[in-house]
Amino acid sequence: MQQYRILSLDGGGTWALIQVKALIELYGSDASGREVLQEFNLVAANSGGSIVLGCLLENFTLGKILAYFNDEAQRKAIFSPSHSVPDRVLHELTGLGPKYSAEDKLPALRRVLVNTGDQALAKVVAGIRRRGAKEDLHALMIGFDYDRNRATFFRSANASGPEWGEGALADVTLAQAIHASTNAPVNYFDAPATFPGDDGRYWDGAISGCNNPVLAAVTEAIVLRQEPANIAALSIGTASVALPGPQPGEPRSPYVRTLVEPGLLNDLTKLSTSILDDPPDIASFLAHVMTGSGIGLNSPDADSRIVRMNPLISPVKKLVNGRDVWAAPGAMSPEQFKYLLGLNMDAVEQVQVDAISEYADLWLNNQTLNQPIRMNGDTLRKELGQSTFGAARAAWNAIE
Repeated sequence: MQQYRILSLDGGGTWALIQVKALIELYGSDASGREVLQEFNLVAANSGGSIVLGCLLENFTLGKILAYFNDEAQRKAIFSPSHSVPDRVLHELTGLGPKYSAEDKLPALRRVLVNTGDQALAKVVAGIRRRGAKEDLHALMIGFDYDRNRATFFRSANASGPEWGEGALADVTLAQAIHASTNAPVNYFDAPATFPGDDGRYWDGAISGCNNPVLAAVTEAIVLRQEPANIAALSIGTASVALPGPQPGEPRSPYVRTLVEPGLLNDLTKLSTSILDDPPDIASFLAHVMTGSGIGLNSPDADSRIVRMNPLISPVKKLVNGRDVWAAPGAMSPEQFKYLLGLNMDAVEQVQVDAISEYADLWLNNQTLNQPIRMNGDTLRKELGQSTFGAARAAWNAIE
């Protein structure tokens, strides 16, 4: 039986350029979107990852997709300022409230996806098929139904059955599905995503707990009658912050986690941003369990059928004056590290994007940590998965 291969792309706004850089490492900058997608049976995406998927379906080369994320005008077309004066004033005064226009986002997406943006998902994936597969690529984008308070899966084909219920294909265009999936609320966009001729209203799929959509993707594959132990998934993230906890005998350090005081403002900030986090990445671990917990893999490089590629914004241990201490990765200064920690997903200024891109390069060169499937949250010690990009790449090659 041919292995069933999944590509899963996290949300994360502009930080999704990290996914493009990872794909370039795997396939080369000249690889076209369809060439990449033909390596997989199913691809799932949320938010910024949905934009990457849209560009792949548009058949841009990976180099062109990276150029798109590096184009400040393109970024600002997606993150267009809200037309609501009260919303802008609220955000300036408190740091809370929406900054961007949901209304302006859909036209911006359509301008990028000139060939596929107005096509139905089923039509967009037609003919994209992994060698030896019997069916076209199954595409899945995640949203949240604002009125029904539940997840919405925008599918390119049915995923239904008497034992599963109805999982209908999406009656929306590619650009509309991306619009819904990218519509982060509260601190970002000023209204639910809506489409002409459709009465649905949608928020970002992160609200449904699917910012990392790999668990949704594995579930979808099983509904499509794939054997769990025959599934292999490459899950690519958009960076996660992970600071170690203070340890006995260690000196105080700016690289170690500090506690914040509970309170209305701090709690609202935490709630509005926590939808983008997934510590300790429970989606990857549950997908690992669902696909057999790595049982039967006969490779020293792979301990799971789920391979997680995601840079951790974390310090690393370095020898200083004869002691192992936490320090910034590579040649980063403490100021550069702190700056990166403070960046939100809506990084649109070029200096912000350059900082993200440079950190991605550290990760790709194994100079900073990769997020494993499970790790100790205080020591950052890997328990399952791979702690460098190079090791994760080797694991994916071993599974292939």
